Amino acid sequence: MARRVAARARARAGGVPRSEGTIQDRARVGSGGAEDALDVFDELLRRGIRAPIRSLNGALADVARDNPAAAVSRFNRMARTGASMVTPTVHTYGILIGCCCSAGRLDLGFAALGHVVKKGFRVEPIIFNPLLKGLCADKRTDDAMDIVLRGMTELGCVPNVFSHTIILKGLCHENRSQEALELLHMMADDGGGCLPNVVSYSTVIDGLLKGGDPDKAYATYREMLDQRILPNVVTYSSIIAALCKGQAMDKAMEVHDRMVKNGVTPNCFTYTSLVHGFCSSGQLTEAIKFLEKMCSNGVEPNVVTYSSLMDYLCKNGRCTEARKIFDSMVKRGLKPNITTYSSLLHGYAIEGALVEMHGLFDLMVQSDMQPDHYVFNTLIYASAKQGRV
Repeated sequence: MARRVAARARARAGGVPRSEGTIQDRARVGSGGAEDALDVFDELLRRGIRAPIRSLNGALADVARDNPAAAVSRFNRMARTGASMVTPTVHTYGILIGCCCSAGRLDLGFAALGHVVKKGFRVEPIIFNPLLKGLCADKRTDDAMDIVLRGMTELGCVPNVFSHTIILKGLCHENRSQEALELLHMMADDGGGCLPNVVSYSTVIDGLLKGGDPDKAYATYREMLDQRILPNVVTYSSIIAALCKGQAMDKAMEVHDRMVKNGVTPNCFTYTSLVHGFCSSGQLTEAIKFLEKMCSNGVEPNVVTYSSLMDYLCKNGRCTEARKIFDSMVKRGLKPNITTYSSLLHGYAIEGALVEMHGLFDLMVQSDMQPDHYVFNTLIYASAKQGRV
């Protein structure tokens, strides 16, 4: 509020109309939130002269980010003001359509689109994209795809890569990753009309992985490279995680090496996948090597990273080493989770180290970690093994 008053004072002192001064000040320092944007919008409409539509659109967009319903209400006020005072542009309608879709009112969004067409505006993909997202969110991806492949072009609007990628995401969310792959190939074969980008490929790769088809995901990753589209850290990490899960560590390392060569820095998820993969395939030395590389590269291991290594050690009768890792993790300020405790407790149970097991259990309780049925079964198993039940 104080900033708003100060802005008005500066505007009056400089001879600039009060509303214009407020807008200029907001543009310089960034939006003060929905309240300030509403104030700017209302002030512009209260003026007795024709309101500047560009400023109105800016204020309306600010309102829409935090309060779509309020933005729709302000649009209606703008429309009632009349063309002599303010004339909505295609950008204004784009904001309105986005608000309707955010509120789950696709019917109103399409009605607004009808006004855009009726008024003879040139329709751009940015007008359609919120509607496409809304349809896909409602699991009406077929309707959205029909708009992209037919409806938009009939209105003289060429779908862009964002329009197509919305459809790719919708198909993948409906577990139709094979259809998404076909659409991706259609985009790539289009001869430059709408070539897929890194997000397009990453979306389909993620869909194929979640659909249980890592081979096609890897092949799509290779196609991506052939198209000279550089994967980002998310794409690389997803592929590496899938290969590690299938214990295809040679391929995982190939992807990792290319990732580093292309200047993409592995993150915690990347390293954790490799540590887990090497542990699962019985390559402890490599797992420890990547844990050390992770730390030396300034990437902080998380609980999952440590737990993967501890679980492997415990399953191979090396609880003493696992406990050292546990203590190191706690010393670094990380709080063990139920999986961490369970792995070490089970390892102690297998080794018959009841003193260490009960000591760890007491520490678990003192740390406000609630034991689950697996933990209690482990304790019972250990006691029974020693003939104490």
